[in-house]
Parts: sequence; C-alpha cells; structure tokens
Amino acid sequence: MDINESLKNEYSKFFRENKVLQHSVNGFSRFLILWTIKHNGKIHGYAIMKEIDEFFGILIDDGSLNKISPSKIYPILNKMEETGLITSNSEIQDNKELKFYEITDKGNFLLEYIRENYLKIKNTSKGSLFFEEFLD
Repeated sequence: MDINESLKNEYSKFFRENKVLQHSVNGFSRFLILWTIKHNGKIHGYAIMKEIDEFFGILIDDGSLNKISPSKIYPILNKMEETGLITSNSEIQDNKELKFYEITDKGNFLLEYIRENYLKIKNTSKGSLFFEEFLD
C-alpha cells in the first residue's frame, strides 16, 4: 500500500512535531546499535552514529527523523557496557583518544534471542499477517 501523497503532506508535519516516528525508532535503535557493533567488529561511537544515520538515511533526508546525536548514543552505549552487552577499549588514533566498542557473548545472545522470538511471532497466524501486511 502506498501512502497517498496529499495525506502524507498533511500528516507529516503533525507526526514530526509529535515525534511519532522518533519514538517508534528509539527502541529499535538499541538493537540496531548492537547489530552494527557486531557487523563492524571494533568500532568507535562516532562511526556507530554514522552507521545508524545511514541506515535511517531516507527518513532523515525527508525530515521525518533526526540524526542520532552524541547525547543520545553515548548514554545507550554506556548502559550497554554496564549490562555486559558490549565492552570498550580506549586507543589513540591521530592524537585523539577514541573509545572502541565490541559486542560480547551476552550481546550476541541477546541479538539471537530477539531474532528467534520475532521469527516465532512471525510464524503465528497473527504474526504472519502483521509482518506480511506491514513489511511487504
């Protein structure tokens, strides 16, 4: 189903002002951050921000979503480190100290756990209908 352009224009401002899309993306972003770290290996915070912004680029470009900011990403990374989902090490590059993040076994387990549970939901009659209708 394509969104009617006139309705899109009419409602887009409302959704941006009320941060509807932003709120729906926030929870997903935590898993996307873990996935990004997993697939990039050792990666620093700014590079994670760039990866997340690239992932949501089409939404950022049309003004529906803001770029991720350091004030958002670093508290998430700190919490993930406190809970053992990621680890970090500081290194000097180009005379700057950078903190590099890597996923732990616990973080890998969480990603797999979430994936398996979404697949279970997708394989139910309601889940199948939802994912088929919502994502295809």
